[in-house]
Amino acid sequence: MTTPNEVVQTMAIIGGGVSGTLTAFHLVRERTATRVILIDHRPDFGLGLAYSTPSLRHLLNVPAGSISALPDQPDHFLDWLRRHHDPAATAKTFAPRAVFGRYIQSLLASTNGLQQEIATVVDIRLHGSGAILTFHDGRELPANQIVLATGNFDPAPLPGITKAATDSGLYQHDAWSPAAYEGLDHDAPVTLIGTGLTSVDVVLRLRELGHRGKIIAVSRHGIFPNRHDDYTPLSFSAIPPDAPATSLAYLRALRSTIRAGAEWRAAIDSLRQTTNKLWLRLPVEEQRRFRRHLQRRWEVVRHRMAPSVADIIASEIRIGTLEIREGHLKAVDATDAGAFITIRTHDGDDSFSVDRVINCTGPNMTYRRIPSVLLQNLFKRGLVTSGPLGTGFHCSRDGAVIDENGKASEIIFNLGPGRLGDLLESIAVPDIRQQAVQLAATLARRLKQKDEPAEGAAQETKSLSCFFVV
Repeated sequence: MTTPNEVVQTMAIIGGGVSGTLTAFHLVRERTATRVILIDHRPDFGLGLAYSTPSLRHLLNVPAGSISALPDQPDHFLDWLRRHHDPAATAKTFAPRAVFGRYIQSLLASTNGLQQEIATVVDIRLHGSGAILTFHDGRELPANQIVLATGNFDPAPLPGITKAATDSGLYQHDAWSPAAYEGLDHDAPVTLIGTGLTSVDVVLRLRELGHRGKIIAVSRHGIFPNRHDDYTPLSFSAIPPDAPATSLAYLRALRSTIRAGAEWRAAIDSLRQTTNKLWLRLPVEEQRRFRRHLQRRWEVVRHRMAPSVADIIASEIRIGTLEIREGHLKAVDATDAGAFITIRTHDGDDSFSVDRVINCTGPNMTYRRIPSVLLQNLFKRGLVTSGPLGTGFHCSRDGAVIDENGKASEIIFNLGPGRLGDLLESIAVPDIRQQAVQLAATLARRLKQKDEPAEGAAQETKSLSCFFVV
């Protein structure tokens, strides 16, 4: 409740997926005299890309007991799931992502005083002590603070894709587009570029739509994600906090823990609370070494498949309807026989034809190269910079974006995938929910600070550091 003399400030959140919705939810819970506006070009606020899937076969890769949107109420999602979808659900249930999307939307529906705006933000320019957002239709919105919750972007362009392959529809760049599945003969062979969780989703979706043909998955390492399974948790971190700050030392410590008898999943999950701390200890060159040699190995053990999904993938591989080919994509062209693919393997080039090629390589993290008008303008104005490895946004520990002069913004903040510019882990719901809580608290304190006497500013600024935990 505001008093007649209070000036209501505006908080604009760009992105209406899980990251933006949870930030808005927690900001409203802070009960500040703030107008919170959630902005997205899609009308289905709360879903984002991952949770707008039409398929109930697309399951979360975190069990219901570990994915509550509210860190202080760990059973919040499980209780909701039992009431609204599956009365028999347990903490170990892997619920459909679409159902989790409905759960996020239920939080949104319970949030009073939140404004939703269907629009595309194309520019941000600083103005006075705040900023002005420009929408695609020319409208402008002044805001005191801004949160970039833009989620994931389309995959980076692949090498060797001819215009003919794209124009004919034989090559589909967006695995989430309905066009990736339309007009495909049920018995036609299909190639997926990538063997990560996106490829798993595409295999499930193809089969759900009645596709019977062979699926060939191509990737550099030729490894699908591992499966979730039960284990006895460790009471300590598999990599000690004082381990030498090198990729090799971390790897040796992890292997030593496993050789000592720890189940590998227990060893990996023991790092959940320390992963980003360990990552930030590494010099940039060591981070590059990890990205080059260990990143994919980490992903297949860290981001695992639900057991029922893993069973489907294993069965497909066993009977030969899903084939893995290890190699680098070299070219995709259109011919009378369909899409003609060439991959570079250890034994030389390998070429074959299929009826469709679907890019499943995952989101593009090189933000400077993403064809987003908003991102291009942010970089052009020098309001944001890339992380040390050239990806995502470079941010302070409380999520403030760092500009071209190396200064942390007082106005623009980020959470979710964009923080992969600095962090190793920032896409899973447990990471995002914690960032949303901490960012909402930080922003609320900053807003209150503006209304306090100047002599209290130093102490208030000092207190902000306690709200960031990696």
